[in-house]
Amino acid sequence: MSINLKLLSSGVVLTLLLLGPAAAGTLFDETSYRSLVGDHRAFNVGESLTVLIYEQASAASSADTDTNKDFDVAGRVRGNYSDHGGSLELSNNFSGGGTVSRSGNLVASISVTVTEVLPNGEMKVSGGQWIQLNEEQQRIEVSGRVRPEDISVNNTVSSTRLADGHIDYIGDGLLGSRQKPGILTRVFNWLF
Repeated sequence: MSINLKLLSSGVVLTLLLLGPAAAGTLFDETSYRSLVGDHRAFNVGESLTVLIYEQASAASSADTDTNKDFDVAGRVRGNYSDHGGSLELSNNFSGGGTVSRSGNLVASISVTVTEVLPNGEMKVSGGQWIQLNEEQQRIEVSGRVRPEDISVNNTVSSTRLADGHIDYIGDGLLGSRQKPGILTRVFNWLF
């Protein structure tokens, strides 16, 4: 009986020596761990958050120009039997002015995806959405950088908190094409 135990114990020792040292590991990864009761804000590449777009812009510009130029020449020639006189008056008057005003409002909410986490902790985000309504296609595209502390507990961020924010609102359809000048208008604007 003792021979079998010696043979068995030497086989176990030989097996352990061939396998090498055992490594102890853990299933816990602190870089990606998320508590079931913690907040669910976006912090990693591939996660989503919602950008609340509340943008309002307005601009106005005006210019007035008045110019006046007058030029008078008078002359008289006298001779022995005749007296000739004449005058020449030239004037140039110009008055011009113009006013440009523009305003716009955009209210939307767009889900974006974290595309990169920068070394300082900020996240690059981008995303877009197509909307089609009454044969009008509209696309809203959003991109920029977000600081983690600007993300609210319900995983939203205001568009005013986007660094290097880029918001495009593009419309295509009958209404969009009606807002462009016609070909005759474009030709006259090119000529004059």
